[in-house]
Amino acid sequence: MGVGASSLGLCGVCGTGHDPSARCPGEFHATGIERPGWRVQLATPFGHESIGVLLAPSNDSWRARIVTYPNVLWSAPGGKGTLKFIAGTAEEAEAMAIRFVEDHLKARRYSKRDGLTAVGAGSAVRRKVAAVPDKFHAAVKRKATRLPVRFGSNRALARGLTLNLSDDGMFVGVAKPEECGSSLLIHLDVGGHTVPMRGLVMWNREHHSPGRPAGMGIRLSHPPALYQSFVASLP
Repeated sequence: MGVGASSLGLCGVCGTGHDPSARCPGEFHATGIERPGWRVQLATPFGHESIGVLLAPSNDSWRARIVTYPNVLWSAPGGKGTLKFIAGTAEEAEAMAIRFVEDHLKARRYSKRDGLTAVGAGSAVRRKVAAVPDKFHAAVKRKATRLPVRFGSNRALARGLTLNLSDDGMFVGVAKPEECGSSLLIHLDVGGHTVPMRGLVMWNREHHSPGRPAGMGIRLSHPPALYQSFVASLP
C-alpha cells in the first residue's frame, strides 16, 4: 500500500525520514526475526481491514514496518521500498509507526473498530510476509479486576482504574485516555505494593457508552514477575 508521504520527507530508497541532504543510510535489513506488534481493525468504504506493525532488530536499532494484513506492506513514495521507522528500542519504533497510522486514518476518516486483536509476541513472521496464521489472532485472556493505577509519560501522576488485566496488558478506565502510541510509566497497586512498569497505549475509547467505558488498552513492556504471578492467581 503506497502512502502519500513525500511531504513528510520519507526517502523512496530506504523508506525512512532521514534528512534529505544526508546520505541515505541504506535499507535497514532485519538482523533477527520479524514479529507482529500493534494491530487495529478498521471499517472502510471497501470493507473491513486490519492494519498492523511488524517489528524486527536491525543491527543496533529496531525497525518497524506497517502491513495491511495478510501481506501488503506499506511503501515509501515511489514504491521503491517499504516504509520503515527506526529507533533505539522496539517500543519507540512501534510508537512512531502507530502515530503514522493514526494520522493516516484520521486523514481518510476511517472508523476504528473498538479493541485490539492480540497477536502472539515472539512468534516468527518472515521478512516476506505470508498470510498470518490463526494462532496470531487468538484473543488474550483478560481477567476483570479493579485496581487503582497511576500513569504518565515521565511521572505517574494521572489516576485511573483497571477494568481488566492480562499477562502482558491491561485496560484502564479513565475519562481522558492517552493517545495511541503513547509510552507510559505505570504504577499499579498490588497487595499493598506499588509495581512500576512501562507500557504502550495500543488503542483507546474516548467516549463512554453502555457496557463500553472510556479508557485505553495498554500493552506492558517486560511486566515483572510480581505482576504476572498476581494475574495468574486471579480467577
